Amino acid sequence: MHGGNQDTIAALSTPAGQSGIAVIRVSGADTLDIVRKVYSSNRAGKNGAAFEHHRIYHGYLVHGSEVMDEVMCAVMRGPHSYTGQDTVEISCHGNAALVSRILNLLYSTGARPAEAGEFTKRAFLNGKLDLIQAEAVADLIHARSELQQQVAQEQLAGGLSDRINTLAGELLDLLSLIEANIDFIEDGIDTLDVEASVELAKKHGIVLDELLAGAAFSRPFREGYRVAIAGPVNVGKSSLFNHLVGESRAIVTEIPGTTRDVLREAIVLEGLLFMLHDTAGLRGTEDRIESIGVGLARAAVEEADIVVFVVDAAEPLPDDIEPIMQTLDPERSILVLSKTDLPQEITFEMLQAQHPERRIVGTSVETGSGMGLLKKTLVECAGRDHLSWIARERVVLNARLASTLGKAREQLSVLERSFEERAPLEILALDAREALQFYESATGKRYSDDLLDRIFSRFCIGK
Repeated sequence: MHGGNQDTIAALSTPAGQSGIAVIRVSGADTLDIVRKVYSSNRAGKNGAAFEHHRIYHGYLVHGSEVMDEVMCAVMRGPHSYTGQDTVEISCHGNAALVSRILNLLYSTGARPAEAGEFTKRAFLNGKLDLIQAEAVADLIHARSELQQQVAQEQLAGGLSDRINTLAGELLDLLSLIEANIDFIEDGIDTLDVEASVELAKKHGIVLDELLAGAAFSRPFREGYRVAIAGPVNVGKSSLFNHLVGESRAIVTEIPGTTRDVLREAIVLEGLLFMLHDTAGLRGTEDRIESIGVGLARAAVEEADIVVFVVDAAEPLPDDIEPIMQTLDPERSILVLSKTDLPQEITFEMLQAQHPERRIVGTSVETGSGMGLLKKTLVECAGRDHLSWIARERVVLNARLASTLGKAREQLSVLERSFEERAPLEILALDAREALQFYESATGKRYSDDLLDRIFSRFCIGK
């Protein structure tokens, strides 16, 4: 990151491109002076606005004798602002060329371009947010489902932070008691309740186990469950893909091998994000380009969280497809019998008899039959229990938190064992202090500059 935490930064906070309104955010020690130099309440020229806290000012941005734009300036003085510093948000017309000129004017007047996530990084450094809340800001920006938004909002409001801070406070009290006993050990004073301390460590372990229970589905919850729609050629995979997406994204023809690349599209079902992958038909081929597509299809199947394997009810099953079906994990696959509106060579009963342990859904994109059931089955395959847990707990740990709290959990087991073995007080203090440090790392009371750079680099510029 450039400079220090006090120099003044500016950036566009709304998406780039044409829009009715664009918002430019300016924050730092010299914000008010910089904006005063380019702002006027009338077209005649600058007149030194007072810029009182929590006020919106209507006026003009001027450069020399030129009136650049009519604007609204929302003023938030530090420390009562998002960053904790003097901040002005300038609402101007959303013309890309105009926005660029205004930013260049601010830069020439004393501000510098903000880097990715720098406004939120300052909010963290100035104590307006802890690290969990700061990460929740990025989660909220990138959320693509209502449930993702709800989880991010809960963590931004401090729900998870409060739980970890409560644990940290209890552990700090225990550490203080251990260290007090060390200080008075020569006086024969012993106020340490070993049984209560063991119970405390166990209670913390239970809480952390509950939080860590959702870590396994953190990646698919945030990035989407990868669903590979696979099967032989010309069985209706692309038609199924288009129907689930709700628009014609994949080309559909009666010519086998039409799909040669992997098409990707996101859908949301019951609050969960699914990334659908329409793949090339699985078959042997001499066509070099199609063979590349088949290779991509096989890779998509291997990497998928869920495989939707489609077979055509109106055609006999190709000899080379049954062995592929046998390799699919029943827990993460769905057999779809397509084109059930046509005279059937393969019936649902036949397929169920051959694969009694698998989820099977009969569908027709022509009539819409079975499509609702397929969507419900996708949610079940992703894990309806997971969905219920997320909806109830409103917590999904990211990779950093899962790793940090996982280490805290291991250290609490060490602390519990040390108490049970009546370890020396110095060892107990060391074990408790190490567990406390993991709690503090989770909320950001302990951090490294490299960690902050990694976290805030995934933010957009202007946030």
